[in-house]
Amino acid sequence: MKSKLLTVLNKLAIKSFTVDDLTEAYLNDPASVHTSKKSARQFVYRNMLRLIKSGDLERLIVDQGWPLYALTKSIAGKPPPSKVKVDTGIIEAHDVKADSTQSLKERLNRYKLDMLSAMGETEEYNDICSEIPELREEVQALYNESRDRFSKLLGRVKALESLLATNTR
Repeated sequence: MKSKLLTVLNKLAIKSFTVDDLTEAYLNDPASVHTSKKSARQFVYRNMLRLIKSGDLERLIVDQGWPLYALTKSIAGKPPPSKVKVDTGIIEAHDVKADSTQSLKERLNRYKLDMLSAMGETEEYNDICSEIPELREEVQALYNESRDRFSKLLGRVKALESLLATNTR
């Protein structure tokens, strides 16, 4: 993880944030080495995936809108943000349909996140081929794999969105 992004993360550590929030904060930081929003977003997103994998960042469940993220551990010596526990009371009847709908929404959000990653990967391979044409042969197989993964994820997203749309009627 780049220290420039760590400073921005520490500023946002007091609250939950979206990928766009972190990207904007990173771009506005004087230490940012990226000038375009696209490259900054890809950089931020790749590092967020690393933090999620290491358990330092968690994705919060959100009913609507973009997913929110929050730090779970201390990064660069700062304590993690405090979490607010919400008392939901006692649930007497188990609502299976609501649980399955929530599960489908979580799956949809996960696929969308994976799809963004595959799209960024595909765009990066395209950029590499444009900048360094002599690598085209080596990059082509990787590009095809990420494009196929993106297409499959898009199909899954469409299927889940259709299913959720029919369940809300």
